[in-house]
Amino acid sequence: MLLRNVNPDHNHWLELKLVGSCKFKASPCSPVDAVGTTVSVTANGMKQRGDVISGGSYLSSNDPRPHFGLGTAIKIDDIEIHWPDGKVEHVAVPGIDRIATITEGAGK
Repeated sequence: MLLRNVNPDHNHWLELKLVGSCKFKASPCSPVDAVGTTVSVTANGMKQRGDVISGGSYLSSNDPRPHFGLGTAIKIDDIEIHWPDGKVEHVAVPGIDRIATITEGAGK
């Protein structure tokens, strides 16, 4: 049997792969896997929060990439990242409907 996804949904999304700075310098720094990072994404007047966590339950794990459903928004107004080492950055991504990699220190 061959299944085909025929969902007419045309909503947008963004997923972030975060990379901490510990592989580049000594402490204080954020872990390379960015566990403990909090991200806020604002799009179309709505603000969403995503956290990078490790584990989930017994013998399970969560995807470390925060995922944000944007609905009909075609532009992201702001991305604010709170890294575990205390730094706060605002970054821009090149578009939506993709997985974007952001390395600590790349924002303002």
